[in-house]
Amino acid sequence: MNYFWPSNKLSDTLLKTDDSLMTVAVAESVTAGALSNCLCSEPGASQYFKGGIIAYSILSKKELLGIDIDYAESHNFANPFTTSEMAKSIVKKFNARIGMSTTGYSLPVYRPENKSKNECLLDVKNPYAYVCLFDSKTNFEIIKKIEFVYVDNVPTHIQRATVQAKVALEGKNLFLEYINKEKTQTQTQTQT
Repeated sequence: MNYFWPSNKLSDTLLKTDDSLMTVAVAESVTAGALSNCLCSEPGASQYFKGGIIAYSILSKKELLGIDIDYAESHNFANPFTTSEMAKSIVKKFNARIGMSTTGYSLPVYRPENKSKNECLLDVKNPYAYVCLFDSKTNFEIIKKIEFVYVDNVPTHIQRATVQAKVALEGKNLFLEYINKEKTQTQTQTQT
């Protein structure tokens, strides 16, 4: 039994449809492995979890996932398009049916582009993140934005861990909801 992540018995709700196992692979940035840990926290995870990549740096997103860094950089890195591309890329890397990804900021960030012109490439006052689920079989995709309020008197390591845990749980819930939706549709089609 896992004492950190709530139990959802993922291996018990595992779904087979049209001889296609609901396997999942994960590309993580902001969660830094928390989503993979959350999905693999129960016995039987090897039945559905194919693997994951923590692509935290810009270079790893480009080299490991083939992400268009110019686009990502011009859109504050954490954006729906980049999150979607990460999910689609990880599906191919691990030959999984479902690709999931996370991007975002767990703390406020200010990154000036050109100090002499006082331009800002990035200015994030409150943390936010995106989590994406992509089904390579049906081309279904859902991207969820999760916003947080930064509190000055909370230590940064607690703020970061809170964001990572919340996004990981949202990702696991997206996966469970999608599995249950697919299971219901399959049962309905079988009965008709």
